[in-house]
Amino acid sequence: MTEAVPETDAGGDPAPLVLLHGVGQAPMAWEDVVVALYGSRRLLTPWVPGLRPTEQRVMPPDDAAAALDQQLMLEGMQGVDLCGLSYGAMVATRLAADFPERVRRLVLIAGQVRPPRMLMRAQGAALRLVPASRLADAGVSKERLLQALEVARSADLTDALPKVQAPTLVLVGAKDKANQPGARALADGIPGARLRIVEGAGHALNEDAPAALVDLLRDFLDA
Repeated sequence: MTEAVPETDAGGDPAPLVLLHGVGQAPMAWEDVVVALYGSRRLLTPWVPGLRPTEQRVMPPDDAAAALDQQLMLEGMQGVDLCGLSYGAMVATRLAADFPERVRRLVLIAGQVRPPRMLMRAQGAALRLVPASRLADAGVSKERLLQALEVARSADLTDALPKVQAPTLVLVGAKDKANQPGARALADGIPGARLRIVEGAGHALNEDAPAALVDLLRDFLDA
């Protein structure tokens, strides 16, 4: 787990912000967001449990959420703001549902409730064409990614949505047509959730539209 901590840590500081990457990314995918927010609050960019290349297996979202809850407990964090992208958004949703006292505010980017099987198959087929060496350069295991897509394909967060108590912002890029139905399903299913379509952005907002994402995070988390 990588971490950036403000220079001062006085009482009344904002809640820590935990950023969960998506499949095909490593924690460093949040670098531009962390740099922009550094000093404003405590920031953590952990590996999503089960996606670290050295781990034995990919965990389903409920197991990954429980493992992340343990990590946050060990960090001494009683309540955090939580932002997840793609599979990280699914884990974030499950954590907010299963451990509502842990999450103050929730931001879900390009998340899904029940990932469409055709989309998962298409992503798997595309991934098989990518050289493993190219992924390894980014600190990502091709074998682990294929396993993660299989796990995600069988995930279903329908029961989790009404249990989420944290104020929730759902984001999706205007160019990310494949994940817009899932984003709408999240916003419709989570009580009081708001949906925002980010113009000009694709799937990975943390990489292709970090400045816009930082503005949205500041507006929502500091409200």
